[in-house]
Amino acid sequence: MYPEKQEITLYSAVTPVAVTSSTDATPIVVTATAHGLLTGNRVFIYGHTTNIAANGIFKITKLTADTFQLLDELTGASIAGSGAGAGANGLLVKAPPLLNVENFRNIIIQVSTVGTATVTMKVAGSLGKPDASNGTSPRYDYPNFGATVVPANPYTFLQIINLDTANAVNGATGIAVTGTDISNQYECNVNAQKYFTIFPISWSAGAITIKLILTTNA
Repeated sequence: MYPEKQEITLYSAVTPVAVTSSTDATPIVVTATAHGLLTGNRVFIYGHTTNIAANGIFKITKLTADTFQLLDELTGASIAGSGAGAGANGLLVKAPPLLNVENFRNIIIQVSTVGTATVTMKVAGSLGKPDASNGTSPRYDYPNFGATVVPANPYTFLQIINLDTANAVNGATGIAVTGTDISNQYECNVNAQKYFTIFPISWSAGAITIKLILTTNA
């Protein structure tokens, strides 16, 4: 039997960090000033340009207070650059949990900020990879959220409902938060989705806290 309700905190007063650059090498070395990461941490990078292989979820090896290497989070293999040249831009946070939600129907999302905040987040879901049984990587089914969407890495952005206004928030638009000490709630119907997470796609100020309640509505 699965629980009828589960509470999870995805982010607790998390402040994203701007990515400065990355090397088009193996492994990729990312520069992000005062990143605050340690070797073995999972990191999520989004919006990095040119060297797009640096986007997604990885484990890291810390080199300095401002640099780290990217590794496959499950195999530990070095991540190779995309071959297009050095990268720039984007942001990073410690990677959020990737949730298996196939036994739940709805998720209530509470988004809170500390102080003045300007941030946009997207709600992402996936049915898993199309031919997981033939996968050679330990990451045989769930996608690498944040990395490029291709047939072998399928995910999409989910529509949610603002519980204050009852307005739909389209997945492609995401949750845009601007203001001081904001606390908003949303509902997402994840019935038939398999994997779920939320991540920031743009940020200029503020710390983010996201709490979820998953329910079967049994």
